[in-house]
Amino acid sequence: MVVLEAATPVLGNVDRAIVIGFLVLVCVVGYVMSKAASKGMDDYFLGGNKIPWWVLGISTATSNFDMAGTMIIVAVVYALGFKGFLVELRGGVGLSLAFLLVFLAKWLRRSRVMTSAEWMRIRFGTDRQGRVAHLMSAVANIVLSLGMIVYFCKGAGKFLTYFLPYSEMTCTTGMVTIGLYYTLMSGLYGVVFTDVVQMILMTLTAVYVSVTAFNLTSGVSLPEGFLTLDFAAPTGAGAEALLSRSPETWDPIFGLFGICVLLWLFRTMLEGAGGVGGYTDQRFFAARSEREASLLTFEAIVLSVMRWTMVAGLVIMGYHIVQTGGPGAADIIADPENVLPVVLGQMLPVGIKGLVIAGLIAAAMSTFDSTLNAGASYMVRDIYQTYLRPDASSKQLITVSRWSTAALCLAGVVLASFVPNINQIWGLITMGLGAGLFVPNFLRWYWPRFNGFGYAGGTMVGLVVALVVNTGLGWPLYTSFPTIIAVTFIASIVVTLFSERVPESVLVDFYVQINPWGFWRSIAAKAQKCGALNDQHASQRQWEKINDAIALCIAIPFQLSLLLGGMALIFHDWAKFSFFVIIGVLSGVGMVFFWYKNLKSAAQCAEEDATHDERQSSGETS
Repeated sequence: MVVLEAATPVLGNVDRAIVIGFLVLVCVVGYVMSKAASKGMDDYFLGGNKIPWWVLGISTATSNFDMAGTMIIVAVVYALGFKGFLVELRGGVGLSLAFLLVFLAKWLRRSRVMTSAEWMRIRFGTDRQGRVAHLMSAVANIVLSLGMIVYFCKGAGKFLTYFLPYSEMTCTTGMVTIGLYYTLMSGLYGVVFTDVVQMILMTLTAVYVSVTAFNLTSGVSLPEGFLTLDFAAPTGAGAEALLSRSPETWDPIFGLFGICVLLWLFRTMLEGAGGVGGYTDQRFFAARSEREASLLTFEAIVLSVMRWTMVAGLVIMGYHIVQTGGPGAADIIADPENVLPVVLGQMLPVGIKGLVIAGLIAAAMSTFDSTLNAGASYMVRDIYQTYLRPDASSKQLITVSRWSTAALCLAGVVLASFVPNINQIWGLITMGLGAGLFVPNFLRWYWPRFNGFGYAGGTMVGLVVALVVNTGLGWPLYTSFPTIIAVTFIASIVVTLFSERVPESVLVDFYVQINPWGFWRSIAAKAQKCGALNDQHASQRQWEKINDAIALCIAIPFQLSLLLGGMALIFHDWAKFSFFVIIGVLSGVGMVFFWYKNLKSAAQCAEEDATHDERQSSGETS
């Protein structure tokens, strides 16, 4: 990235006061919530399953609205137009929310566990294979959490150097210290309630940028092909700028653009159907019921529209600067990643600039604190408490949780100093390390023969192959991703077939508790035979699956139409805007009938949770 100097001035006193005021506020919130989080592990990591769904929904949306990711997305959309949206199917769009909305969120909540690693016990049992899967899942999620913390540290530090007269490491250290403080003090309570404060700031930011840009669009000349939404290879000055800055990343993508888009789409669907893990799953484990787990996902999808209208707005403002020859125009032309800092430095008045920068800092800190809290939960719940100190008291576990949080944070800061650029670490996380987990996470839900050894073996092989292919060999996306998926799939299948089956009783309990899709017919029959399900319940569960399949086909176009329609509005692309409004309205009506009206009532959810708790207390498993 080109280093900006005179083009972007440092913050004035008013703007600094706004930013400092925000940082003080989140620290106060963390301190206030610390007492509630200190009651026990469930309170520290899940908020005691007492947090309202609308708060968790805001937190989910805020956690996906990060600073570094926004910088990359703005750069890609500035350079490629609507095709930049297709590029961000690799992770920035968050299309996995559609899968969570329809079925995966309620499956996760039905699990009634604290972490994704702990989930392995209800799927594979508590014998050797269950323990192996549990440990491997914990290690893999800690690695991914660490990668996300590195990503935050790199992006946040680089962004703040444009506005503050300090080095990248100093800026990173300051941000990390504040985020670490309120996460240490208050756990998930502090994370989600500071996310509410942060969402207020980000909403104001998005509205201001979107409205300002909408009024500028008529005077901006967008490049030829900018509004084209197809699979043809991107061309033009924007594509050339990306190529000149990072040819090893973009040349393979532009060479086979259509294939890469299909791979990104496949990756998103595989992730959505199998689960994303990390801090995302934590929100659904923390929900008060499966109904609220689904509702919070819907809220997160709707709120994500603001991110994309803001992205479109920043792009328009970037073109306005370039075409009017304003300060920073040369920096934007040289590197599209400079659009965000140049626009904020040159086009926002005093006061608004501080508000917007505070909003982007809020976005970054939300991703950081969510990842940090979730990563610590794996270290404490799944490693320390399970294997080292199973008899540890609640007070001891809270203390270890805080030390684990600090250690994970420190490791991320150190590793960030060795990462050359934001896009590299983002690509490694989304299409590298993440890809190594997609196959085992998918198979665990849908194939009952899949066992704990297969999960552990597939995960280990997937992570190793991902690191070798992406960092060692440096293969392009269209060869690295299929290779990772294929090798992981083969390893998962082979290890499973050459090792013992999951006990039948575990599979029956899992099926009755979760009601997953896939090849569970024989297990369903055994559940009916042993009396765990009667004919009426079995029929109702089958209709639930059919209904969810229809709802998923509606939810995906619903989410895409919201995001693309918002961008088209800012770009004044009225043809696309009209098209996506029609799709959004029609799919929205479909969502009412096939999703919302089929959610379980609050009373029914409470009754099922009470029944599960009674069976657990009596020594049974659900």
